[in-house]
Amino acid sequence: MDWMIVHLPIAGVEIMAWKLVLIGLTVGVIGGFFGVGGAFMVTPALNVFGFPMAYAIGTDMAHMAGKSVVATIKHRKLGNVDMKLGLMMVIFTAAGIELGARLIVWLEAIGRCGPVVRIVYMALLFGLGSYMIYEYVKLRRRIRNGETVDDAATSRLAKRLQSICLPPMADLRVSGVRISIWIVGAVAFATGFIAGFLGVGGGFIRMPSLIYIIGCPTTVAVGTDLFEVMVSGAYGAFTYALKGKVEIVAAILMLAGAAVGAQFGTLATKYVKGIVIRLYFAITMLLAGVSVVFKHVASVFRYQYEDAARPFIEAQMGKGTLSLPQLRDWMLLHKTEFSEWLAGQSAAIQHALRMETVWNNLAGWLMLGSACALSLVIVLKMVRGILYERRLRARTVAADRV
Repeated sequence: MDWMIVHLPIAGVEIMAWKLVLIGLTVGVIGGFFGVGGAFMVTPALNVFGFPMAYAIGTDMAHMAGKSVVATIKHRKLGNVDMKLGLMMVIFTAAGIELGARLIVWLEAIGRCGPVVRIVYMALLFGLGSYMIYEYVKLRRRIRNGETVDDAATSRLAKRLQSICLPPMADLRVSGVRISIWIVGAVAFATGFIAGFLGVGGGFIRMPSLIYIIGCPTTVAVGTDLFEVMVSGAYGAFTYALKGKVEIVAAILMLAGAAVGAQFGTLATKYVKGIVIRLYFAITMLLAGVSVVFKHVASVFRYQYEDAARPFIEAQMGKGTLSLPQLRDWMLLHKTEFSEWLAGQSAAIQHALRMETVWNNLAGWLMLGSACALSLVIVLKMVRGILYERRLRARTVAADRV
């Protein structure tokens, strides 16, 4: 099986090609189904397979941009992309991303970036997931009581915002919504800020915002969000490529799987009800939140051996106090020297490094396993829907002949 091993010289990693294709396939299915880029799944998985975090993010950005193009085209054919809404949001999203990125630079400068980002990430994931499950249970109860539940604009907040006449107003025919451009801009700016702050595409926060705040039907929210992910992913891939943090071979292999998976995930939205899509999305958010908890635990052990290594690294570089990014860059670029230093350290320091690896692996495998299981469920839903549609068509033809 050596012929399947791919050497990635930029990140200094060797990996089996099928693993990259599998990541692309599963996240392609999920991205096409939910309208998200899937960075919260891909980045931990790549990190588990040996990618340094910066290269994992950059490579995922490149793969995400290509995958979103495929999924957006498919959703466009199904009538699920509100181009007018998407184009309006892009401008405000870009401004939000820039402000979020600037805040991250400031937090890095004071050494508080990692913990703050992880805590905000956990709060958003658990908060969104819990609310969407609560809403699903509430809607299912209404359906059981015989009520007709409209998928579009079911939230009270969306209805209130649509009633605000603050010119200029936008008529969004695909979404079936008339709403103030200022409200659309505020939502886009806020979700862009969160995306820039967390360093992700922002799809996991934008898709629920389109549903609960703007009032888009679920399938339109999915398609329109993918259009935005396509734009933000292309920009992110470009900036990371300029910094030499993109493994183009890995991105191409993942894109090969994602191109197929995105078709499956997009088609599945045709056969799954909007509230069920929201339920699956909520479960995914909660699992992602657990993964971030594991990463947070891993960071506690990482700080232990980084603090111990600081005097050694500063002596090697011949500089004074170094920032955490500088320390981590040195450890990444001087793995041999760091390993030699580590071999002479106490059992507690070596234990801290091992425990960081264990918790990081748990986080990555949780997201990869969840992605595989969820993508399988989505594909089965798609196959079931296609078979039912064919049986229904066959019955209609038979009835016409009689």
